[in-house]
Amino acid sequence: MRKKLELEERPICNAVTVYRERGNYLQRLEQFEKAILAYNEALRWNNSDIGSLLGRSLARAKATHYAGALEDAARAAQLEPENLTALQIKAKTEYEKCEFERALVLAYRGQRLRLLPPNFADCVRCAEETVRECVGETAEKTLSSRIKQLQIINMFDDTMANVTNIPKRKSRMLPQTTRQIQEISRVEKQKAEHISRVMASKYLEQMAHDKYFLTTLCKDERLYSANKLGSQKLQLLANKALADVEKRQAVLRERRPLYAARAIEAAARARLSRARKQRIGHAQQQHATDARRLVSAARDIYEKHDTTKCLEAAEFGMEQISRIPSNMLPDKDVFLQQLHEIVAEAFLDQKRVRDEMSEADREKRAFILLGIPISREPSRDSILRTRPPAPPRDAKRRLRRLERALTVSVRASERCYALHELGRLLVDTKQAHRARFYALKCQSEARSAGQRVWLLNATFLLARCHILQNNRPETRAALIEGAGFARSFGYKDVAAFFDTCVDVSLEGEIGSSDSILEKREKAMVSLMQDDDMRMAAEHLFRRMSVIPASRRFSVMPGARAESAPSAAGRRVSIMPRTQQPVRIAHKARHPLGFQDFDN
Repeated sequence: MRKKLELEERPICNAVTVYRERGNYLQRLEQFEKAILAYNEALRWNNSDIGSLLGRSLARAKATHYAGALEDAARAAQLEPENLTALQIKAKTEYEKCEFERALVLAYRGQRLRLLPPNFADCVRCAEETVRECVGETAEKTLSSRIKQLQIINMFDDTMANVTNIPKRKSRMLPQTTRQIQEISRVEKQKAEHISRVMASKYLEQMAHDKYFLTTLCKDERLYSANKLGSQKLQLLANKALADVEKRQAVLRERRPLYAARAIEAAARARLSRARKQRIGHAQQQHATDARRLVSAARDIYEKHDTTKCLEAAEFGMEQISRIPSNMLPDKDVFLQQLHEIVAEAFLDQKRVRDEMSEADREKRAFILLGIPISREPSRDSILRTRPPAPPRDAKRRLRRLERALTVSVRASERCYALHELGRLLVDTKQAHRARFYALKCQSEARSAGQRVWLLNATFLLARCHILQNNRPETRAALIEGAGFARSFGYKDVAAFFDTCVDVSLEGEIGSSDSILEKREKAMVSLMQDDDMRMAAEHLFRRMSVIPASRRFSVMPGARAESAPSAAGRRVSIMPRTQQPVRIAHKARHPLGFQDFDN
């Protein structure tokens, strides 16, 4: 029988170096099992290679094979006693093996021998902190409550020991032996699962998902298939992988207990809380600076007596400040109240007249602010240059915004501002009835809250509403009331302007057109209760229309119908007659004691 030819295995060139470098490369890729195989192949050709021994020791330590890692490090130290890298790997392996005291001793020994790399300072620091945590210095706060409870328990035991023993009566019946089955409730089971997941996420981090998957896989019924050997193999692999993950979690937990991890998390939360408070403080300072800048800008414009720009700046400031949350601007109400006061003073500043202003200029200003059109020459008066502005394009949107602000307002100044702006906007849009309603509400709110400036503004706004309705007696009464308020509050210049408005309130006339008269007549007819009264009212209005305009009363309150133009003065143009502006007629000055009995 021929003998099988066997070829002699010869080492390839630099085989040890090739396999050692392959192991180093696989270790950098964190493929520790393959790296161990490469180091084994290198040591098969040369079992005294220091680099291969140290590399395999480090790979085994990272793969949690601590016994083999310590053996390789000890063998490398035996072959080369002056190699401090072996001592460092041994110290780190002892630390990961939870032999903290021995790791600390080895790290101190290496630190005394050499200060250059490898550096033993990190290993010394980690081992010392872990030993301190295990002996209880870090756990002092956590275990302080437990110590008090133990003292109370010891006191209770001492008290019970001093009590005399009382003989217990023994029953003659035999005790029934029952098997006690300790069952865990659903709540306790959920609590245990929650604690397990918390521990896994705290120590394993990203590998916690692997543990969840393996735990579910081991309990999965689909793992037990018809193929018995395959099922056993899969079950063995799943259990082994789960055991490795749980072992890694146990090692990490021994290295850093839960109370130490929670203490670190508490410190991190405290740092985040301080950073958040600091960030919020900076944001609050910035918002306060912006609010002060807006208020100062509105006040500067007010001091220049530019009412239109002052109102625009104040409204812009209110809009910007209202958008800021209250926690980011603690003094939000103060800034808004300052802007409301600036707006109130700006409206009142329109009614202040200088002593050197002539009577004609005062009357012109009164006509402009009351909304009575006049024919005038260009004036240098700032109030006359800035006539009451036309209603804005988004009047409906602004009305909705002001109504929404009125519903959520709680302060008196804010409510007065919203009511005054609603009335003013409705006057500009020729809605006299609603404007009068808001003006009266603003007047009552200002009177009850003691807002003197807003009370004067609301009174003048109410007079303007009466002018728009062509109700001159009510206008005169409101202006006289406002003059009385101004004198009682100490505003003499405002009271003088109110007196001027009282004088000119009856001079301007606003003629009512035929369409408005017809609309009012139809409204009055619709209020009649039965058909007989309705027919009588229609007959009455028809009879009134026959009478000349100069000899009949108008159905509009306070309106005076213009007399029909004569045939000689009739115009040839077919264009409708435009309303003639009011001509200011200066009153004749009579001596004292003069009486005119014709008027």
